[in-house]
Parts: sequence; C-alpha cells; structure tokens
Amino acid sequence: MIELLYRYTVHPAQARAFEHAYGPTGPWAQLFGRHGGYRRTRLFRDRKEPGVYIVMDVWDSKADWDGFRAEHAQAYARLDRELRMLYLEELLLGYYEGDEEYRAPSERMA
Repeated sequence: MIELLYRYTVHPAQARAFEHAYGPTGPWAQLFGRHGGYRRTRLFRDRKEPGVYIVMDVWDSKADWDGFRAEHAQAYARLDRELRMLYLEELLLGYYEGDEEYRAPSERMA
C-alpha cells in the first residue's frame, strides 16, 4: 500500500466545494477509480487551523499511482486546471507506505 498525502490551504468561501471535489466521492476519486490500483481517498479538516486540509489517496503501490498518471495524464491535467481555484496552496507531504493489516502495538496485545 502507498498513501499520498497532500496539505491544502483553502479559502473559507471555497471550503464546501473543496470538500466535495477532494473528498471520497468527488471528481478526483472518480477519476482515480478508473485504475484498478486505486483504493480510496480520505479527507481530513484541521480542527485548529480553519481552511487547512489533508487529503490521503491510497493506492496498491507507487507503480499503480505512476501508471495511473501516465494513462490518464490529459484527464488529470484537465481536472487539475478546473479545480485549481478551490485552494490557495497545495503541498505534497510525501508518499508513505501503509499496511491494511497494521495495528498499533497496544491494539495487538488486546
């Protein structure tokens, strides 16, 4: 599993539209769903900083993400242009390896 994490700063007037577009059923998730290696998108809103969000896209592997980007480059670029006005800043935090079966040590002992 690979998880891509992005941090966004969103203008308050665009928050609702951003939450739809970048949430688990929005147009990004629909586009990603065209590739078999895509698993899900999660959206997190910062409780202390209004307008700050984290988006997590989960893929089977980095190769799946790269394959999707190559296969759907035009559609990706088009959607990126269309939705760019919904945020003030986008920052890729990185690619993180995940494991569906992972549990915290305290959970394994229960």
